[in-house]
Amino acid sequence: MNNGPNNKQPTPVNIKRDRGISPLWILPVLALVLAGWLVFKAVNEAGERIKIHFNDAAGLVAGRTTIRYQGLEVGIVRDVNLSSNLKSIYVEADIYPEAVRTLRSGTRFWLVKPKASITGISGLDALVSGNYIALQPGEGKFANEFDALDTQPADTPVGEGLKIRLRAPHLGAINIGSQVLYKKIPVGEVYNHNLSPNNKQVIIDVLIKPQYADLVTNKSRFWNVSGMSANIGFNGIDVQFEGLSAMISGAIAFDSPDKGLPIDSDHLFHLYPDLNTAGRGIAITIELPEDSNISDNGAPIVYRGLQIGQISDIRLDRERKAIIAYAAIEPMMSDLLTTGSKMLLEEAELSLNGVKNIGNLLRGNFLTLIPGSGETSRQFVAISQDELQEQQPGVASFSLYADDSYGIKRGTKLKHRGLEVGRVKSVRLDGTKVRFNVIVQPEYTKLVRSGSRFYIDGGIQANLNSQGLDVSVPPADQLISQSISFTSGGSSKVLNQYPLYKSRQLATLAAEKAKGFAAISLYADELPPISEGSPVLYRNMEVGEVASYELTRDGVTIRLKVDNKYRHLISANTVFWNRSGVEVEAGLDGVHVKADPISTLIKGGIAFDELEGVTNRSGNRYKLYNSYKEAKDYGLLVTMIASDAKTIKVNTDIRYQGVNVGKVVETEPDFNTGKVIVKARLFPKYAELLAKVDSQFWIVSPKISITGAKNLDTLLSSYIAVTPGKGHYSQSFTLGNAQLQNKGLSVILETEKRNSISEGTPLLYRDIQVGEVVKVSLGELADRVIIEAQIEQDFSHLVRTDSVFWNVSGIDVTIGLTGATVQSGTVDSLIRGGIAFATPESQPLSPIAKSDSHFLLHETAKPEWKTWRTAIPKH
Repeated sequence: MNNGPNNKQPTPVNIKRDRGISPLWILPVLALVLAGWLVFKAVNEAGERIKIHFNDAAGLVAGRTTIRYQGLEVGIVRDVNLSSNLKSIYVEADIYPEAVRTLRSGTRFWLVKPKASITGISGLDALVSGNYIALQPGEGKFANEFDALDTQPADTPVGEGLKIRLRAPHLGAINIGSQVLYKKIPVGEVYNHNLSPNNKQVIIDVLIKPQYADLVTNKSRFWNVSGMSANIGFNGIDVQFEGLSAMISGAIAFDSPDKGLPIDSDHLFHLYPDLNTAGRGIAITIELPEDSNISDNGAPIVYRGLQIGQISDIRLDRERKAIIAYAAIEPMMSDLLTTGSKMLLEEAELSLNGVKNIGNLLRGNFLTLIPGSGETSRQFVAISQDELQEQQPGVASFSLYADDSYGIKRGTKLKHRGLEVGRVKSVRLDGTKVRFNVIVQPEYTKLVRSGSRFYIDGGIQANLNSQGLDVSVPPADQLISQSISFTSGGSSKVLNQYPLYKSRQLATLAAEKAKGFAAISLYADELPPISEGSPVLYRNMEVGEVASYELTRDGVTIRLKVDNKYRHLISANTVFWNRSGVEVEAGLDGVHVKADPISTLIKGGIAFDELEGVTNRSGNRYKLYNSYKEAKDYGLLVTMIASDAKTIKVNTDIRYQGVNVGKVVETEPDFNTGKVIVKARLFPKYAELLAKVDSQFWIVSPKISITGAKNLDTLLSSYIAVTPGKGHYSQSFTLGNAQLQNKGLSVILETEKRNSISEGTPLLYRDIQVGEVVKVSLGELADRVIIEAQIEQDFSHLVRTDSVFWNVSGIDVTIGLTGATVQSGTVDSLIRGGIAFATPESQPLSPIAKSDSHFLLHETAKPEWKTWRTAIPKH
């Protein structure tokens, strides 16, 4: 060991002990506090552990079955155990703290399961979430052990609503769950029943749904509608029951007559055994006519075929002048009892068609309620059918007169086309005539007109005329009991009286004499297959007949008689044609056969209609065409002058935009002018539009060139095209070989030689066609060639007063010292020729040329013309 001075040991330092708490102890303390809080929370939220005893454990599952109060979960089953005596099952459950206060000695528990019956389905929530235990709080001290009920307690309603009680002598078919009906709508149900305190009656507890609680008043009447009831009478067997559920499980119905007062909960009502003994109904009085034959023992009052009340008594009033019936009406029909309502006396009627109200023959008549508007009323007057019809607004009342009654009596029906529209209300003598007072129902009054003819309709009627034998056999009831029928004609005015004819033939004859005819004259080249009496038809409806015919200088004149009521159908555009036999039309699309009515096949006939544009008359006579097709296609005759008609023949079409608007009917030469006259007919519906002075007609023929082909559809047959004008009416036109450009600029070019210029030669501007030549002819002095050209509207602004035109047809060859120069236009211009034009570049530009301005057509263009690049605005 070295103890030298440089090897001294270090002096020890004093170490002090730390007396404070280590921060590491904070974590255990926090853990302890958290554990204590969790224990406290678990104990606090565990609620109260209770025991519930059940007869069996069906549907109970530990940890899953919940305990609910009014649908809210308030606990859960923790364990399911068998009791020590092995006779029951008990469950241990935890009730949540917020529901612990419901645990009283009177608290009841029961198991809720899905249940279906004829009255409905209950416990649907258990079907989804599983069975659960329902809790009903009770009174008493705190308890934690209970005995569960087997089912829901009978004195506990299913939900909220108005609780009422019904008293009945016996329960009948009523059960818990039986429905309570208001106008056959379920509004509540029975939830309990037991004996009254004296054990002599049954008390039924009913819950009315909240939304229907105001239907029950202190005047409500309840009755039993369980099962079904049957009533056997002259009308047959009437079996009634409210519904299948009511027939099997019972039901209760009620209504509330008039206005009642609201009631308190648990109000006690009497339950009547049926509707008739319900003591319900609104009392009314009805004044009856004499000989009404109304029974005072339950004669029914009916509305739309359903009984709504009955007569309970019939007595004289205090003055003994009127017969008063006392009756009761079902409360639900109270809104029908107004001052405007009527009581109709229904009486029995016998006819071959059947018996109306057969029961009335034995048990008396009954009343039908006809509702009306007005204030509430309880007093009415019964009226008969005749009185009812007379009181209806709009009813027509007038009289008929005849020399004899013909067996007509009160109640005889008034008919129109076999349908009853009214009746005879009285028959009486009026001097030497018999007068029949009749009424017509409001909805049929418009059928009665000033020209109506009334006749007796009954028995077998036969009529022999030129058309054959007409035998009419009416229905069986008319063979015995007659009726009155009438026709409808004339103005809408209803006269006060009409004659009554003995038969329909007499009425028809009188009507024909009264109405008269309009005379119409026709002319034809020859007499068609018609005779006197042949029908005149308008759209297949007979409106007249042929009166006579005779030969005249220009053919045959035929006179027609058209009924005056159809005279308005004949106008300035009316066209007549022969309508006899069968019309056959054959074409490329097949054969069309049109057969006329049998009457015209046998006797012939003439038809007419309006066809605009058809030449239909000469002087005061109408032309008779051989057929409808000839009349339709005849149209307006026009004349066109053409240079030649090499491609035109009879029946050549005239077309507008591809649609046929006419046909050529004749071509003939005019040797004086060297022209050809083409006569054509424009179809009627197009004639007015096309027969204008500035309409254009031209021949369309195929055009084939290097640049393409046009109008190939005319390779087999040319046609005439037309564009309509807007000028005045004209029937004479010029037929050209090219179309004039509508609304374009017409220019006239003058040249010494025609060269290759012809109709259709194009006019070019910078090699773009902007028009074409429409006519080439010699000048008046034969010293020049006049070329008429048409510039299209869109390019008319290019032609100015100083524009120059030159021929670009063929090839231009120039030979000089420097060589040869060859110039040519387009290939198309080499074949068809062409005319080009240009406008100088001077500023300002010259004015636009006017129509029919004259220009010189140069043989060739000067070099500077081709260099002009003049900017020409369109406007």
